Amino acid sequence: MRSKGSKWRTGLENNQYAFNQMATAEAWARGWTLTRGKSHPVTQTYGCKIDLGAPDHLERHVVTNFDAQALHALTTSLTVPGTWLKVCASPETVTPFLRDIWQVQPPEYLMAVALRQAAVSAHNDYRLSIRTSGTVTDAEFTDKDGQVAAKGRVAQSNGCAIFDQIVTEPEHQRKGLGRIIMTALSNHSIANESNTGVLVATEDGRALYTSMGWTVVSLVTAAVIAQI
Repeated sequence: MRSKGSKWRTGLENNQYAFNQMATAEAWARGWTLTRGKSHPVTQTYGCKIDLGAPDHLERHVVTNFDAQALHALTTSLTVPGTWLKVCASPETVTPFLRDIWQVQPPEYLMAVALRQAAVSAHNDYRLSIRTSGTVTDAEFTDKDGQVAAKGRVAQSNGCAIFDQIVTEPEHQRKGLGRIIMTALSNHSIANESNTGVLVATEDGRALYTSMGWTVVSLVTAAVIAQI
């Protein structure tokens, strides 16, 4: 029997894995809607569309695998401010297909990892709490004054754990809190039969996740049609 996460990854030597870009991106899009409480992605020929409804986030189009013809057709058809684009390709590849109405955002990284159980380190200056609602779990560190110091969220979907909103407040950084949050959420995901972790990281976040064994599956170029 194939494991639930086998369609996303192929085992290599030395406990390394190769992750399927399209499947990983699709899993991220599905999980992102769960962590944000949005409607499920609608499958499109280029990937998927997510309806968001806010003026500055009207809709999001996720291009899971670069195709020049499909990307040209998509970007040409989109004209409404607040429309977002996430393409699994480098900015150098995507930018030539964007008209002047698009604003390219800082680079992002689609990342994945084979989840492994690990001990959660105690931290005497903070209290760790974990709570679950449906398929979504939140982990949160509070300091001695009850203020949130670090937090993160994960959603479970078809054997995949999608991590989101991993944040450590500036005054509490460099204390390992983000790493502990990730470990706690990973352990919870394993207990709920997920074996592959997925997220989209910023440049700063990539360093933390790489140090924890995560692999960059693809560069992600984000762009938005600016408000007039």
